Amino acid sequence: MTNKLINFSSMWSQIYDHCYENYKGLTKNPKWLLMRKISRFHYGRTLMRYLSHSSVKQHQSSFIGRDSVFNPIDINQAVRELKTEGFYLGLKLSKELVEEILEFAQTTPCYANRKSNLGFYYHQKKEAEIQTKKDIKVGCYFNTAQLCPAIYKLQNDSQLLAIAAQYLEGEPIHQGNQLWWSFAGESSDWQRRQTAQMFHYDLDDYRFLKFFFYLTDVDHKSGPHICVRASHKYKKFSHTLLRKREKDRDIIDYYGQESLVTICGKAGFGFVEDPLCFHKGLTPTHKDRLLLQIEFATTDYGMQNDNKDICTLQVLNS
Repeated sequence: MTNKLINFSSMWSQIYDHCYENYKGLTKNPKWLLMRKISRFHYGRTLMRYLSHSSVKQHQSSFIGRDSVFNPIDINQAVRELKTEGFYLGLKLSKELVEEILEFAQTTPCYANRKSNLGFYYHQKKEAEIQTKKDIKVGCYFNTAQLCPAIYKLQNDSQLLAIAAQYLEGEPIHQGNQLWWSFAGESSDWQRRQTAQMFHYDLDDYRFLKFFFYLTDVDHKSGPHICVRASHKYKKFSHTLLRKREKDRDIIDYYGQESLVTICGKAGFGFVEDPLCFHKGLTPTHKDRLLLQIEFATTDYGMQNDNKDICTLQVLNS
């Protein structure tokens, strides 16, 4: 009986997600919705790549000589590993940048489970749960580039832009940033679905990539990112036809245990990923995780950013 209830809940969640995606696309951006339907298929992405082909060298050259906060990165090596593995692990933020973003996160309200009316300060998380009578699994920040100079600097960094230009084979368009806490504790299947802690792949454009930076130390107990090596290049047909949150067993059975790469690192550790790879954040059990994501694509559909009208943001009473 319990298994039947779990299966029914999973099926209902998939139907809800599908309907909500269509509703959001039709009401906000039909072009984005069309992209979501086409881009899951390799031939669809190849066709759009052919139709929108542009000069890589032209876009790369515009970043040469510009300042960067990173030590020199082998751009060609980074792009080669992105193409073959689906990710590149050779990025590192300075201690000063980490501290600046951490200070921002500790002195600026984050928003419970991405709800703009449920703002609270990080150190008041327990009080926020009592006040809202909700189990808060993530705390997200809005308007990060406008409010945090370090994040604005990173989204305009010349070496990150050069990697994006070469990999995307065109001018990298900044789609948006995301900065969020993943809070430690037990999570149900439903909560893991809602917080991207089950295997999935993204469809944000025909070509896109994301840079990730840990702002806290991340080990196996504090929510490491897990990526399925090379799964951006090939997928099980059912995974392409019906995009949904996948259970570990199904991913391991098809891609193999050896394909799962668990990414741990100290605060400041960074990596870049093609999010067409299957990936997830492991549920943190012992320590909260703060993660920054910066995304580039060939088109900005206005659907991936963290911009919010400040008039709509509400902070709970302390």
